[in-house]
Amino acid sequence: MKLVQFWRNGRPALGLQTERGVVDAAAEATRLGVTVPEDMAAAIALPAGELERLLTPLLQDPQCFTGAPLAPVVTGTDRIFCIGLNYRQHAKECGLPIPPAPVLFNKFSNALAAHGDCVKLISDYKEYDYEAELVAVIGKPARSVSEEDALDYVFGYTCGNDLSTRDLQFARGGQWVLSKTFDGFAPVGPCLVPAGELDPNHLDISSTVNGEVRQSSNTSDMIFPLAQIIADLSHHFTLMPGDLIFTGTPQGVMHGYPADQKSWLKPGDWVEVTIQGIGTLRTTFC
Repeated sequence: MKLVQFWRNGRPALGLQTERGVVDAAAEATRLGVTVPEDMAAAIALPAGELERLLTPLLQDPQCFTGAPLAPVVTGTDRIFCIGLNYRQHAKECGLPIPPAPVLFNKFSNALAAHGDCVKLISDYKEYDYEAELVAVIGKPARSVSEEDALDYVFGYTCGNDLSTRDLQFARGGQWVLSKTFDGFAPVGPCLVPAGELDPNHLDISSTVNGEVRQSSNTSDMIFPLAQIIADLSHHFTLMPGDLIFTGTPQGVMHGYPADQKSWLKPGDWVEVTIQGIGTLRTTFC
């Protein structure tokens, strides 16, 4: 099952991605005389197993499709947690030591963007970079959970692109937050796959820029697997339903290229992030 959100009258609405297109969940439910959650937040709030029971009938022979623009797969949250330097080969390409514990920084809700959105690059800076990432969505409050139980707190997974402004990042002493939370700098999508359908520890992950492969790896190269990240964060504060966790990026980002080979993102470029079992998130720049 692949869940999406699309824009209806300026508000996010729940949809189902199929080979025939995006099913308008509310319209299809009305046709069938059943009730379904109106958006992703309502879907996340349902008891375990209830969402599949409600939505599966909508996929039998759907008739109600929508061509509306997609919204970010999760909205209504201002908690976007990001883990830096979490792939062994990425740390190596940046010439940095393996961190002893997860390196945390944040983005904010203004950074959220949807599949297909065009992200504006302001002219003050030039070194715009891409980072393909597996993103986990928390499904229930998590406080001081064990690594063994941590994945039980995940609602689902999506693709993310942790966009960065490297010249700003390093102009201010290696400060990450400001340089990574410009408007639209956290694209997520195109869909959200329920947690039970994927193993986050063994997924192929890649990115292309204008069709050229830049990153190609597997989540098995993570230094800190998702379960360890969740356990660590929840030891310090409560994770809440709808929280997003960007789990780090593999090698191949432009920051890691030799100085004479760097080609930063610019208006007109497009980046695709592909993760096994989820799909491809496309972002263009203007």
